[in-house]
Amino acid sequence: MNEPKPMKQIHNIRKKMHEETKHMSHDEYLEYIEQKASHVDSLMSNIKPAKDLESFFASLKKQQAS
Repeated sequence: MNEPKPMKQIHNIRKKMHEETKHMSHDEYLEYIEQKASHVDSLMSNIKPAKDLESFFASLKKQQAS
């Protein structure tokens, strides 16, 4: 079956997370999730909101081109 790229990326992420967490205890797993959430929070705090959709998509196209 020919899998779309976004689905393949999701499956790869899930597989990687399973490999990283499969032997963790419940408490270790919760700590792992808290660390990942903290990292995402720090990334989100650095993101500036788009002024409008037109500028958002323009910057997105620019990022994809590079």
